[in-house]
Amino acid sequence: MKKISDYINEFGLESFKERAYDFTKNFENSCILDSCSLHTGVNAGKYDFLAAYGAEQIVQDLDSLQQCLDSHSNWVFGTLGYELKNKFENLSSSNTALYKTQPVDFFVPEAILSIDKSGKTKLLKGKLPEEFWSCQMKTQKTSVSSVSSPVNRQIYLDKIDEIHELIRAGEVYELNYCVPFSHSYSSFNPSDFQKELIKKSPVPMASFYKNGPTSLCGASMERFLAKTGDTLTSQPIKGTIRKGSDSAEDQEMIKELESSQKDKAENVMIVDLVRNDLARISESGSIKVSELFGIYSYLQVHQMISTVQSKLKKGLKFSDILYAAFPMGSMTGAPKIAAMKYIEILESFQRGWYSGSTGYISPDGDFDFNVVIRSVICDEINNKIHYCAGGAITIDSIPEEEWNEVRLKTKAITEMLNDSSY
Repeated sequence: MKKISDYINEFGLESFKERAYDFTKNFENSCILDSCSLHTGVNAGKYDFLAAYGAEQIVQDLDSLQQCLDSHSNWVFGTLGYELKNKFENLSSSNTALYKTQPVDFFVPEAILSIDKSGKTKLLKGKLPEEFWSCQMKTQKTSVSSVSSPVNRQIYLDKIDEIHELIRAGEVYELNYCVPFSHSYSSFNPSDFQKELIKKSPVPMASFYKNGPTSLCGASMERFLAKTGDTLTSQPIKGTIRKGSDSAEDQEMIKELESSQKDKAENVMIVDLVRNDLARISESGSIKVSELFGIYSYLQVHQMISTVQSKLKKGLKFSDILYAAFPMGSMTGAPKIAAMKYIEILESFQRGWYSGSTGYISPDGDFDFNVVIRSVICDEINNKIHYCAGGAITIDSIPEEEWNEVRLKTKAITEMLNDSSY
């Protein structure tokens, strides 16, 4: 039997990761969480890479998930959809669903392989069959239709005007408005797309999640919430600017983001919202902002990221934590409940997995979950690809600039879908 460490030493880490992604084709349920060897601010996560295959048990509601966690000392991987909000608050969703998913979609895997931050490899559960080492697939070229969306530039600008009116009326002071994009396809392989997506846009919270005919390919750099021991860590993002065409312009872009009062205002609003959420489940006086307005650079963009940490109260369960903190404020706005009510009115679709969260829960109760952004959802039943982008709108938001930011956030995805050469 081959050892993972021996293979990596001989062929390299990237070759091993590609093999791990290709192996997902053998299972109805799989999940890969990949830091791309990057880290954002406080080193909250335990692993550089986790891959989970096969389902011993599937869990698709929150009560059953908590029962699973209570009764089994096991690993659980899954995705939380945005519409889970309806269970936590007096909210509803009557908009059109772009694809079929459950707000809670988790599984107990048959096999888990890991690479920790020291580079140590380990099979955390099960075993890798010989097929793992021979499972490389022939890359399937992508063939998709032109992009479509119910929201064009003018509709978007008009929506921002509506949000500004809500802010002036005192209904909200920040609202995250999102736009859906869709393609039909004749040829598309989700795991191939994911491999290429993180090559073009490596990020610290990448995720690939598959449940039968529905797959999520994600290049997120945002951590929703992690638990290590009794420490909770959240890393909201607000503030995005493009990369420069050369090093000199790139430094100018960083300086512009660092000095942007608008982006700082958006960021601190969400930091305050996170602090408020965590206060419901944290020891008194334990909440701290470990980093405010940190600037982190990726291949496509620069981001402003803050880090909030606290000490979890004793005796609380995973579901208790979700009740307090989900969905994340960076994807709603503030006040959170009012923002979510108006999102339902302003947007014409259910977000589904987008602006939800993908991650794992370990047997000791620790967990790490991202924010599902910069992600594609593949619906193999209807041969459709969906993705969304948006931003936090404040009274200082300039509509045209916000529209340009939406296009910037989808740049890596749209370029890949328009280029079938990979």
